[in-house]
Amino acid sequence: MIQYQKKDLTLGDNSKELLSEDSGGLPFVCHYDESRLFTGHHIPWHWHDWIELNYIDKGSYQMHSPDGDLTAGQGEVVFINRNIMHAYDFPAPVNYYSYSFDSRFLAGEFGSYIDRKYFAPILRSKSLSILHIRPDTPRRIRMIELILQLTDVLRDEPEGYELTVREIISRFFLLMRAETEEIRAAEKKGNERDLERMKLMLQYIYSHYSDPLGLEQIAGAAGISLRECTRCFQRSISRPPIRFLIEYRAQMAAMRLERTDDSISSIAEQCGFVSDSYFGKTFKDIYGCAPREYRKRHRT
Repeated sequence: MIQYQKKDLTLGDNSKELLSEDSGGLPFVCHYDESRLFTGHHIPWHWHDWIELNYIDKGSYQMHSPDGDLTAGQGEVVFINRNIMHAYDFPAPVNYYSYSFDSRFLAGEFGSYIDRKYFAPILRSKSLSILHIRPDTPRRIRMIELILQLTDVLRDEPEGYELTVREIISRFFLLMRAETEEIRAAEKKGNERDLERMKLMLQYIYSHYSDPLGLEQIAGAAGISLRECTRCFQRSISRPPIRFLIEYRAQMAAMRLERTDDSISSIAEQCGFVSDSYFGKTFKDIYGCAPREYRKRHRT
């Protein structure tokens, strides 16, 4: 089943995405996402236990991860490994299919024979946080064709479609195993400590962005020094922590401008801005227009 109503991702207390349970118990969910429905044309940093695959149906998007940024365009697929932090920006309209699923749907329990042989080498690889698949080799074209087949099956839901979904994704992973052989052979050590620290600090920001916050509180959430906090943000998402906080506050303000009748002053206060004038200046710097004008343009 393809779900068409997703607007904003739902984050738990630790910036982990809470995935939809409207799949009838099947540990596999497909959304058709439209960038115009996401506040500020942006999805903030988050992560999830499930694997994610994106197929770009129209337009292109920018994805950010600790390994860097990429731009994925129409007809391309992006693989996002489980527990990998990522964020999206939509500079122009884009529609894409997002397939999220538990690896146990394919491999059985963790540590099983199938898991150890076919899936763990990919899912536990520190070099495979994100994989951008363009249609530029026969194998990659075949991988993309499988995702298109998957979409057709989910749209039509023929008898036994759940088994067909599992078969198609398994064939995709078999090709991906060959596609990533060289990458995995030259495995690089990832900075897992940075990722765990970032999850703690993002969790704190998402939970307390409306409160008076400074570098001390953000660093304290991960139990590290102010200097190490700044370095950790730069290494992971190429942004200073306070700049990230300001941008997140502005995004939450934009969502309130779109969806509530609260006054500009009230929204500024709710989102942690110390004054209306500072809110207006900051918001315009990020969104290119004053809050009142933004509300007029985006009112739903």
